[in-house]
Amino acid sequence: MNMQQQIVDASNMGLFPEVQVFHPLEQYNATPFTPKPYDATNNVVDQHHFPRFGHTNNFEALTSGLMGSSDTASGYITGICAGAMLIFGVALVWFMIIVGLKIAGQKRVGFLAGRLEYPDVGPASNEVEDSGTLPVIEEEPEDIESLLDSEVSSPLIISDNIYNELERAKQEKKFNRKVLAARVIFVLSGLCVIVASILFYAKGVTAFQKSLDSVHGGLELVQQTAYDAINITSNVLNEKDTLLGELKRTTRETGGGLCNGNGSIATRIKNDVAEFTSDIEDLSSMIDDNIAAFGNDLRHFVALTEEVDDKLKYAAIFFYIAVSISVLIIVLIVAMLVVTYFSAKGVSNCCTKFTTNAILWPVFIFFLVLAWIFALLFLVTSLAGSDFCVKPDQIVEGVLRQYEDQFNSVIFEYIMYYISGCKIKPAGESQIEAISTQIGDTLDTVHDFSEIIGAMSLGTLETECGLGLSAATALEGGSELLHEATHSISRGWIELRHMLECKTFNPIYTTFAHDAICVEGVDGLTWLFSTSFAMFLFAMIMIMFRAGLYPVKRPPAQAENSGVATSLLSKSGN
Repeated sequence: MNMQQQIVDASNMGLFPEVQVFHPLEQYNATPFTPKPYDATNNVVDQHHFPRFGHTNNFEALTSGLMGSSDTASGYITGICAGAMLIFGVALVWFMIIVGLKIAGQKRVGFLAGRLEYPDVGPASNEVEDSGTLPVIEEEPEDIESLLDSEVSSPLIISDNIYNELERAKQEKKFNRKVLAARVIFVLSGLCVIVASILFYAKGVTAFQKSLDSVHGGLELVQQTAYDAINITSNVLNEKDTLLGELKRTTRETGGGLCNGNGSIATRIKNDVAEFTSDIEDLSSMIDDNIAAFGNDLRHFVALTEEVDDKLKYAAIFFYIAVSISVLIIVLIVAMLVVTYFSAKGVSNCCTKFTTNAILWPVFIFFLVLAWIFALLFLVTSLAGSDFCVKPDQIVEGVLRQYEDQFNSVIFEYIMYYISGCKIKPAGESQIEAISTQIGDTLDTVHDFSEIIGAMSLGTLETECGLGLSAATALEGGSELLHEATHSISRGWIELRHMLECKTFNPIYTTFAHDAICVEGVDGLTWLFSTSFAMFLFAMIMIMFRAGLYPVKRPPAQAENSGVATSLLSKSGN
């Protein structure tokens, strides 16, 4: 049994009540952790294989091109924009067809020109058609309706005027069905636009906003964790300075030798002092060179995350604008449906004409064009997001490699370690192990020294070390402070090592990179594109069938005879 253990045992038995017994230093034990594997969703895979018309779908072509290492960025951008431009071309042709139908006019294309008009059958003729035979003298009954109701076969011939009225009634009935169909299609298309707008917000905007919130929360968590690590490194530096300063102060107050006795305890104390005095100097230099650089790199990393977080605000503004456009389109659609109701009731005045022609259509078309632009942007960003999410970890690693020269410590290698799913040990881990070994050896020696001093009473210290009462008191107080400093440094370093473990940063990274961006983000963008595309599609159908919005135009002559013709048609059908 060594001398220190004998003193500690004696203290525990109560022989030296003034003796302090210290606890041993904590030991670092790594926490086992297995990162969650990443698999791209079916949506990501499908959009990754969206036609690019001969151009690459490799997202790394974009990052390498933007970083200046190659000229492949333009080819990738062309590929993701090609599909959008194709859809834009189809929409442009559709617009041109609508304009062409308007120019063609009512007589050529009917209601597709923009208005519903009753067909022009021509004026009724009183002349008898020459059939090449002798004219037959007609005897027109006074009561036409009684003739039509009669079941008696008669050689009487109904005049051409009556036939024209019957024909007009048939065409009017057919035309009314056309009016009803145009208005139904117009109304149903408007309702589809409203439903698409609601889904745009409920599915698209909500999912993407949740993604942005998750990314923002993840970045904040990274920043908070990094700040905690910075505080730990600062505490380690401060405690190291405390340890070094307390050693110098205690050495000065004890006359420069700490312990000047010749006994076995004094010899051990002097050996420990000689050993840890040199070790503390080396440890101080190592901590200053590595831990300080480690803290600086953490601050730089936090600055990078804050820069990314600031850019996310622009994305939020972008989507607020898109939501505002969809809401305004809903308002316009509802107003159009109200006008359609009045038109069906035959209500038409200056107010309805001004509202329709001067407000509804110009504003509707303006926001329709904006919605179409946003739809194309959503398509492009959705494709780019899917290309990124096929292999997000490799792409993030490649981007961060461009900033490697801005880091001066092992923090960069650890960032790569977290992003890779903790598969490849960081090259700087050996450096961390070397620092840990140096800290452990030095602190063990200092801790051993402080325990020996703390286990002895003042009288024993005076006797063993040949010190006066004041010097012995200073040595005892200094040993207590050294003991506290060693525990503080040990705890700080262990906390820092636990914080550097895969379980700390990898889940944060996977939460906002895999879940927020590649699941919620891409799904949200897909919904945004599909719903905005549906809004545009049905809005274009509304424009094609815009005739249903207006009252039916009826020529004056037809208006006078329509009642008679309808009556005749109904009687003849019985």
